[in-house]
Amino acid sequence: MGYRVLRAVIRGLLRAIWGLHVEGLEHLPRQGPYVLAPNHPSEIDPIILGAALPLRPTYLASRHLQAMPVVYWLIRRLGDPVWVRRELGDHNAIKECLARLEAGEVLVIFPEGKVVQEKDLGHLYAGAAFLAIRGHVPVVPVGLVGVAEMLPLGVRWPHRARIGVRVGHLLHPSDREHVADLTHEIGDALRGLVK
Repeated sequence: MGYRVLRAVIRGLLRAIWGLHVEGLEHLPRQGPYVLAPNHPSEIDPIILGAALPLRPTYLASRHLQAMPVVYWLIRRLGDPVWVRRELGDHNAIKECLARLEAGEVLVIFPEGKVVQEKDLGHLYAGAAFLAIRGHVPVVPVGLVGVAEMLPLGVRWPHRARIGVRVGHLLHPSDREHVADLTHEIGDALRGLVK
């Protein structure tokens, strides 16, 4: 099944069952390179992003997901991910991310680094800001709302919930900007989008 067909089918299901609503698409550049920086309220976030947005982004995916056949199959259908080792400074993944940005791809990096459901936004890691600054590309913050209620951690089947995707304004890092400052800007933007 092709990506566009799969995206249309999933988008149709998300709209019909969970009332998927997308806001702010006018803030999304028509083509890359740039970094999409969404919050990470559920394990289903990449599927929702892929269905909601009119592009085929490149995801960072934890290597441990390669051991899960169904999840691995679905990730591969969503695109050609950059496989990373979490909790480590994965230099090869950083090089690959910068090469993908240089090739004009849209890279999805969840700044929280893992699913965070107990509050609106967890601790943000600096990876999205670092890659945006090093790659000389803008960041697009994206807020995912209602998704933690749709698929809480440890649940096999989604619950009924209203879900939304809110695309924020572009953040343009300068070459002299500090990673911590841009990470803070991303956090402020995400907090505004998930309220």
